[in-house]
Amino acid sequence: MEELEGQILTSMNGIKYCLSKIIGQGAQGIIYSTADDKYVIKLYNKRSDLKDKKKLKKLTWLLKTDYPDQFIKPLDIINSPYIGYVMKKVRGHISLNKILIPDRNMSFSEWYNNSTGGLYKRLLLGQKIAIQFANLHKKNLAYCDLSGNNILVNENTDVNSVCMIDIDNIYIPGADEVNVLGTSRYMAPEILTKQLDPDIFTDSYSLAVILFELLKTGHPYIGDFIEDGTPEQMTEAYKGLYPYVEDPSNDLNRSSQMLPSDVVFTTTLKELFQKTFIDGKENRILRIRAQEYALAFQRASNLVVKCSDCGNWHYAKPDDNHKYICPWCDVPYKKPLRIAFYEKYNCKVHGQKIPIRDKHLEDFVLKDKSKNIITKNYIKDSYEENDDTALEEYFSVRLGNDGKYYLINQLGNMVALKKANEDKFVDIRKEQMKPLDIKDTIIFGNTKDLQNFDFGNNVKGVSFRYAVVK
Repeated sequence: MEELEGQILTSMNGIKYCLSKIIGQGAQGIIYSTADDKYVIKLYNKRSDLKDKKKLKKLTWLLKTDYPDQFIKPLDIINSPYIGYVMKKVRGHISLNKILIPDRNMSFSEWYNNSTGGLYKRLLLGQKIAIQFANLHKKNLAYCDLSGNNILVNENTDVNSVCMIDIDNIYIPGADEVNVLGTSRYMAPEILTKQLDPDIFTDSYSLAVILFELLKTGHPYIGDFIEDGTPEQMTEAYKGLYPYVEDPSNDLNRSSQMLPSDVVFTTTLKELFQKTFIDGKENRILRIRAQEYALAFQRASNLVVKCSDCGNWHYAKPDDNHKYICPWCDVPYKKPLRIAFYEKYNCKVHGQKIPIRDKHLEDFVLKDKSKNIITKNYIKDSYEENDDTALEEYFSVRLGNDGKYYLINQLGNMVALKKANEDKFVDIRKEQMKPLDIKDTIIFGNTKDLQNFDFGNNVKGVSFRYAVVK
């Protein structure tokens, strides 16, 4: 394609765009910014008339298709002298690669914790990226070319927004011709070996690689053995021909370059990645869905605290000696306050109650300088229902000027509180604030319903979910 800087192109809607500088270039074509710096135009390399006609048809379909919020939709189409499309320029965002690839001009800790926001930022971004792809997959659409280049994140480390670009990669699996070359580092083994076309299962694999890199800063199949090997071995590793770096039964491909799993993974995240990169390597059905990763990242983000000494985020968990120590600076700290969630079990057989221990589900560690938002998935396990409202706020907890944490029922949901030294639950009305202390109990429902609750005879199951401050 010849140099087009300064040329004016007219879209199918009759709008004129003056091309400015080139801001991207790849196998498919060239990306220009416009002279007014408001838009970006992607122009494809010239191919056969038949292929250009198919590309134009695909762009027309994309223009009419509905996507999740953060996928940057085409605004207009260019059909002469080149095929291409126009989209709004995303401002204040940078490539996700800035967070995936360490900056050699600074120490690793400075880059990971200060320059890119640390573990907390990465968990929040991972959740947002995963939920966008979960929503895309619900529409039976696959992205096909998921990589750090195609995801933009806010350059402000205090803002957790993401955008997906190059959405001309999106298609309906099995109902469209695939023309995506992809990025080998993120492509599923069956795509690299040309056994299958891209689909939602290959998207799930690519997403898992991105999320793994976001936390560990390395590829799930590139351990020391591959790093020290040949380029051919690197290609074979991308195809899944070597063990997962965290495979508990095979230490051939361990990595000394990545962050330790205990520092960046929760138990749940560790299990999810193992299912994708061990069980799901060949059995595509066993790969973890985007929705499940979204909830796991969200729950993990609620377990981190900020070290008062070095300022780095880490999981608030005790070591083998039951002490809380920052993994970045080795400074001990006091056990933080948390809300522990339980499911209360009732069981009756022939009218006789059988005692069953309540099941501990998970914890929410309270942060001093944050609005601690308790989402609906804590109140009810929404993942199994594939519920879009799972991550919406149910109630929140804030630190007051008096040093106490306060429960706030801002949305007026059903929340009741029983103080540790009292016998009765009190309903928390909308926008009401109540101080929280250790051993206080919170339930999510109407206190009248709780008092009248009865399973009847010969029935067993969960009666309700509740939480205790610890």
